[in-house]
Amino acid sequence: MRRASIFLTIFLALSARALEIHHDYGTESFERAPKNVITLDWTLAETLISLGIQPQGIADVSGYNTWVSQPKLGPNVVDVGKRREPNIVRIAELKPDVILISGYMASSYHELTKIAPVLVYSVYNTEKEPLLSAMSITRSLGSLFDKQNNAEKIIQKTEEHLKENADKIKMKNIQVKPLLFVRLMNEGTLRIHSQGSLVQSVLDVMNLENDWHEKTNIWGFSTTGVEKIANHQQANVLMFGPLMDDERELLSKSPLWQEMRFTQTNSVYELPVIWSFGGLISARRLSDSITEQLLGNQLKSDEIMGLSHKQ
Repeated sequence: MRRASIFLTIFLALSARALEIHHDYGTESFERAPKNVITLDWTLAETLISLGIQPQGIADVSGYNTWVSQPKLGPNVVDVGKRREPNIVRIAELKPDVILISGYMASSYHELTKIAPVLVYSVYNTEKEPLLSAMSITRSLGSLFDKQNNAEKIIQKTEEHLKENADKIKMKNIQVKPLLFVRLMNEGTLRIHSQGSLVQSVLDVMNLENDWHEKTNIWGFSTTGVEKIANHQQANVLMFGPLMDDERELLSKSPLWQEMRFTQTNSVYELPVIWSFGGLISARRLSDSITEQLLGNQLKSDEIMGLSHKQ
């Protein structure tokens, strides 16, 4: 009887310590905070690093460094393959305590669960509120890794930062034209960000107007021909970098682009490398870049490309 009582006490103690984490695919229980984490999703990697956690491995390290850039990955982070085609053998060899993916990588979910618990978090989803989703995920990961205070500080700092930038623009009492956020895909095709994008979430907080109101996909962008922005020539155009040399040449040689009023009035700006599908750190960096561009700080003329300004 006494032995049964001891076992029951131990069981209840362990149960009390177990942490239940809710994610897109259900609930996972953890008895302690994981130490080794692998993620296939760059936005989740960004979130981990913001919490003070360097992942053991991520998918496509080179791609993260090119397209996300900040926050920096540690020098010992292992590349575990492509985001949608991870190297399962390498991941198993690393023996992670937990694996983080988004719904975009769902095809690997069942195979990865044979290695470690898998948590699925999707910042970009049908709710189309990426900033709120990023905050919720930050809190969830803060709980999982015992970084709750860090999580709340990051969320608070993000909210304050965006509002401070909005106040900077408002205090200057300048008339801000509607904005158009563009990524050049090829000679005739653009991605334009609007409803459901990180761009729109940031603009909403900063009380700025997006000039694009067409239907968007789950990621918050429309894919359209260059000719479609002829209806938006009064806007400020902000282009996501990094722009490659061949892309600059395309724009400089495009009669249509050169005839656009926004080109001729020096109303085109190149943004630095910011992950347009990112989380809270990306949101803050995007807000900073928007503010700098609108207030005219550190702008340089780029006559060759016809991009009026480059940061």
